[in-house]
Amino acid sequence: MLNLNKNNFNNAMAKKLFNPTDLAKEAGLSDTTISKIIKDSAFSSYKALGKIAKALDVEPKDLIQE
Repeated sequence: MLNLNKNNFNNAMAKKLFNPTDLAKEAGLSDTTISKIIKDSAFSSYKALGKIAKALDVEPKDLIQE
């Protein structure tokens, strides 16, 4: 699993004026998947990470903790 960088994630969401439902729609993922990522503070797949990064116009590395 890849740990979510919550600060960067929240900043990117705010910049795009997205709520979790908006992000799910833009990323082509379910609301459940987005909720699980936020709740668990982790990405379960690289595919989800990539889709979310693309929807938020950020690099995938910006959304994970090192």
